[in-house]
Amino acid sequence: MGQRAITIYTPDGADPHIAADDDAFIYGAIFGTKSGILGTLTCVRIDDNTVRLAGGGVMNRGHILRIPDGESLDLTVANGTAGYKRYDSVVAEFVKGGGETADVYRIRIVQGTLSTGTPPVPSLVKTSLLNRGDVNQIELFRLYLNGTVLAGITQIIGSLPGRNDVPTISYGTAAPSGGSNGDIYFRIVD
Repeated sequence: MGQRAITIYTPDGADPHIAADDDAFIYGAIFGTKSGILGTLTCVRIDDNTVRLAGGGVMNRGHILRIPDGESLDLTVANGTAGYKRYDSVVAEFVKGGGETADVYRIRIVQGTLSTGTPPVPSLVKTSLLNRGDVNQIELFRLYLNGTVLAGITQIIGSLPGRNDVPTISYGTAAPSGGSNGDIYFRIVD
């Protein structure tokens, strides 16, 4: 086909022309990246077998998942083993559907491997989400288990810029009397 019009009018009764892939393209283009944390998504330890996520969402290859305001998501962490260490990964997992099969998008834990030394990070599935059944997992947070204790949580993927991250632009009609590195000054002459 070679091209796809997205923001066009279609009459009532016509087949829809906008798909989830179109929205993912738009979000990825706007943010200038395909994946990251949105808002202030946090992952906190509730106990040695539970972590709680709240306060934001995630973008995985342009597809967005959100934990609604005032809600949280509790995930169960598999028991650790005395004398061993383990890394588990809290991931955003997108499974591409198609035809009569819906996409699946969820946050879940990928369990790591026990080790007496430094544990390996779990291997994640990475694809471009082009075909039905393709899976893409991005690591949001890494859980560190030392024996049976959930000893630490680290955010792995970066947060995407929000409205407050956009610099303000100031202007005036007179030449600046000073300035800082990065300032831009335009003089328009008639």
